[in-house]
Amino acid sequence: MRTHQLILSLCALTLAGACDDDEGPKKLFEEEGTWALNRYDLGQGIMPLNLSEQIDQFLINFNAEAQIVTTAACIDMSGNSSVDSLCDADGYVCRCFSYTFMESQMIWTELEGNVVPPNPPKDEGIPAPGEAVIIKVDAYPDSANTYRYTPLPFGLFGSDGTSISKFVFQIRGNDKIAATGCLDVCGAAAPPAETPAEE
Repeated sequence: MRTHQLILSLCALTLAGACDDDEGPKKLFEEEGTWALNRYDLGQGIMPLNLSEQIDQFLINFNAEAQIVTTAACIDMSGNSSVDSLCDADGYVCRCFSYTFMESQMIWTELEGNVVPPNPPKDEGIPAPGEAVIIKVDAYPDSANTYRYTPLPFGLFGSDGTSISKFVFQIRGNDKIAATGCLDVCGAAAPPAETPAEE
């Protein structure tokens, strides 16, 4: 119900006719596919990933037909899956979200993944797991196919769930996230190709 109310509110805020268009709500970009974290800002300015081991290890994948966002974060030997993870252990934290996307805003709502998501501090107005998170998306300057998300849900890649946390993603091939196993965890893997029936 809360997600439905948020969608109605977003429609009211968008440009006239955007939600009434016969083609559906307009979007800033076509999100379908896999995107890798390129830079981030946790309140101390924009920073690149620090280690070569971290490249293509913090991923998001959009399945537009199922309206599922699959996220994958590498872990280190201490179990850390934030942007300061050393990515030196096998396995990934998989978190799953339903989503909608219109204009330059997304709404993500947590689904079941392979971990119990962390709860934000109480009384700070940060959405808890299962509550809708409104994310502003904008094109990152001077970079093709690169977009900044403000914020991500609490705990995802180290996000504090507030506008202080910003994450920049670039398009990647789906093979990157397929190797993590997270698409299967989130039920967003592409169905196997049909084998033609023998005559």
